[in-house]
Amino acid sequence: MIPAKKIFYILFFISIRIFSQNSFFQKTSLEIDSLIKKDQWELVHFKLNDENLKFKRISKYPLRYHLLIKVDSASVLYKKGKYSEAKNAILSSLNQIENSRNTLQIPDYEGLKHIAITRLFYIEKRSGNILQGLKYLNYFSKGMSPVYKKKQIIFLAVAYSELGNYTKSIELLNIHLKDIKFDVKNSLYSSFLKNGEIAAAYNTKGDTFVKWYKDVGDSKLLDSAQYSYENAYKIMKGLSNFSLYSKALLISRQANLKLLKKQYAASLLLYNKCEKDSVIMNKNLSREIIWLGKAEIYTFIKKPDSAFYYIKKLYNEKSSSKCSYENKLKIYHLLSINYENIKDNKNAYKFAKLSLVEIEKKNIQNTSGTNFLGKYEQQEIRSISEETIKDNKKYIFLLIICTILIAIVIIFYIRYRYNKKKMIFIEFQKKDDEKKTLKVAVENDKNLIVIEDELVKRVLKNLELLESEKKFLSNDFKLASIAKTLNTNTAYLSKIINEHKGISFSEYVNDLRINYLLKELQENQTLRKYTIQTISEEFGYKSPTTFIKAFKDRTQMTPSDYIKELNNSAVK
Repeated sequence: MIPAKKIFYILFFISIRIFSQNSFFQKTSLEIDSLIKKDQWELVHFKLNDENLKFKRISKYPLRYHLLIKVDSASVLYKKGKYSEAKNAILSSLNQIENSRNTLQIPDYEGLKHIAITRLFYIEKRSGNILQGLKYLNYFSKGMSPVYKKKQIIFLAVAYSELGNYTKSIELLNIHLKDIKFDVKNSLYSSFLKNGEIAAAYNTKGDTFVKWYKDVGDSKLLDSAQYSYENAYKIMKGLSNFSLYSKALLISRQANLKLLKKQYAASLLLYNKCEKDSVIMNKNLSREIIWLGKAEIYTFIKKPDSAFYYIKKLYNEKSSSKCSYENKLKIYHLLSINYENIKDNKNAYKFAKLSLVEIEKKNIQNTSGTNFLGKYEQQEIRSISEETIKDNKKYIFLLIICTILIAIVIIFYIRYRYNKKKMIFIEFQKKDDEKKTLKVAVENDKNLIVIEDELVKRVLKNLELLESEKKFLSNDFKLASIAKTLNTNTAYLSKIINEHKGISFSEYVNDLRINYLLKELQENQTLRKYTIQTISEEFGYKSPTTFIKAFKDRTQMTPSDYIKELNNSAVK
């Protein structure tokens, strides 16, 4: 029997904890209430998305904030793994947003719809229903402005990744990254959100490389995934609100990469480090990843007791709906293996069968999703074209007027030329003779353009400076931009490089890039593991084809063959 004194202490500490939590929630609710009154939309949205927060309304809020609170509350349900509840809440919110269309301002209406559509898409994605996610995207996005169509490119990239078209997925993610990076006016995302969206695209790119690896087994894809994850962290580590979580997230992803490489001891060390970090363990989705990773390691090193311990943290048959499709499939697979290891053939068979059922569902979804995605893209092209035609109709009348005015000007000009014909012809003959004389002079002296020695020295010195700073690794290292940087013109710069380097500008750039790459490949073994596409992007080439041609012109070998030779010589 438990002593009364001990019961008193337990109740006392529970009361203190409940009081502390309520105080914290009250304080945070007051903070959000204050932000709403100051109309700090993005900060409010960021705070409300915290799955560990219980927000309590303190005031009566404007309609747009009332709807934002509802949408973000549904997002919290999603993050807690309550997918069915979250989906119903999102659909209800979308209905309210649509009914309030005439009351809301257009930016608020479209912004709220985009937030809700994003969450709905990812709910279906985690549930293994990518086709349904695409259907919702298609249905609810109708009539939205082109800027939101650009934002939704990442959804299509995710869909292609889920359906196994990884090349298309990476291509779309690269387009999405360029759209954000070159959006100097922040029309796609505000400065507050921009870095987060770039990091999200890089992380999605890394996830796509991981999925690709699981299909084909090429270890270079894991190196590309690592590179993408590190890029995401570099962007986020400087932001105080995200740096700690971003670091923990990177470690969990590195643990997964080690696991995929079957480096179980190293992977387990990283997962243990994550498990001790409250920053990441307070996030339901991240916590799932860590526990599942540990369960997988213990399965493969044949420690079924430890494997079952972590699986039970994630799954029981009554609450299986809280698991994402991918996690559920992996859990079934791990349970089957572990039951087989302990000679429980009945349960091993049961979960092997459940795995096959889930895979069959996924195959049906993939086939339907691929067909739908093609139709969806066609609809996108059609809708954008129709919008363009609609906009252009406004200017047709003005274009007709301009055409008439131009025609009148041309008629007057022709008449003027006719009246002055004889005089103009004589003048033309004189100018033609002068041009012929000048042409002969130029042919007799190919070095007619004389550039002062001081200018030549200055240009060459500044070129050396640009070389030392590795500016040639940028794909903006072009004749016009370099001439502008050096405060000269393209003709002078081209002539100086031709005379003093003995090659054309394009040959000069290719030599710089390929020579530097050869040096790096010799010294940096990690670089040899990157995909050819990743290397070409890092060394300033817009396409792998251009890079391979330049490399072969310089070395008489393709980059892949050259790297193989390096690796073979290192082994010897």
